[in-house]
Amino acid sequence: MIVEIHAKGRAADVTAFGEALTLALRVEAEGVEVLPEWLRQEFTPPSTLEEKSRWLDQWRKESAEGQARMERERGWDMPNWLYWISGESGLWTVENLVRRDEETLAISLNAADWPVPVAALEWLAERAGVALGEVGPR
Repeated sequence: MIVEIHAKGRAADVTAFGEALTLALRVEAEGVEVLPEWLRQEFTPPSTLEEKSRWLDQWRKESAEGQARMERERGWDMPNWLYWISGESGLWTVENLVRRDEETLAISLNAADWPVPVAALEWLAERAGVALGEVGPR
């Protein structure tokens, strides 16, 4: 199913979001160096297996709200974020990006199911200063 998401904000922020997403889709072929420096600085440092295990143990003890809070606070490490953005998860892939106007970028996803887990896109949008809206099947 095709799902369309709109990234909305100031023209410069929408441009930064779109460019970062486009470059992220090229990482597998060209390497992480293609990512903008501002984005590379936003990722959390890699965790050791021991740190990941401790975090997961604590996460499992939390309520749904606590789990969501922990996930927001932890942020994304680059490999995990790229896994989702690249489509390796198998749950969605970016099919198309279309600039609707200066303040709106439409992202078409080919999604396996509804609702679509778009936390990786939401994180990028937040970092770029745009808002994602109207997540829905076409």
